[in-house]
Amino acid sequence: MSADYENYRSWYANLLPKLYPCRNAGFAILMVVFPLLERYLRQKNRLGPKDDPSDGCMDDLGNIFPALSDHRTARNFWNVYRHGILHQVTLSRQNRSGSTLPVGWLSHDKRVAILIESDGNFWVHPVLFSKKILQTIEEDFKTFEGTSAASTRLPTVKAQPKTKTTNVPGGQQVILGTSTDP
Repeated sequence: MSADYENYRSWYANLLPKLYPCRNAGFAILMVVFPLLERYLRQKNRLGPKDDPSDGCMDDLGNIFPALSDHRTARNFWNVYRHGILHQVTLSRQNRSGSTLPVGWLSHDKRVAILIESDGNFWVHPVLFSKKILQTIEEDFKTFEGTSAASTRLPTVKAQPKTKTTNVPGGQQVILGTSTDP
């Protein structure tokens, strides 16, 4: 088992299920899983951190969530949820150009991860959505981990010697970092 996989399991996959029983945790769950999903889609499409999500990303999003059956629907969904939650801690009502987007909702009471109403409005079940993303990553961790030249390395853990001000079992102070050192 790779250190990247162990960290992913410890930081995300093992932690998120602890939030699932709390009905008020929907936004917090999505705030964690959208970056995981975005990393997966970017790695799968070999996009760098400054590249906009491509049509290939939207196709892959639709493959994961068949309700997002075309580019327009997938992009609207991405704008409502991903951009809204990660930029404004809410759901977006307009895209960058000011065009109105469908209304987005969160509910633990829907029976599917994503539901699209006849008027184009979205519902997301945060737990089912999260579980599907985690399952997708688990089944294709090499893609998530990133092996392309465009890859941004996953965070590493660096253990520091214990100091008088730390009280960590094992005599090490664990520091999370984003070092890209080999």
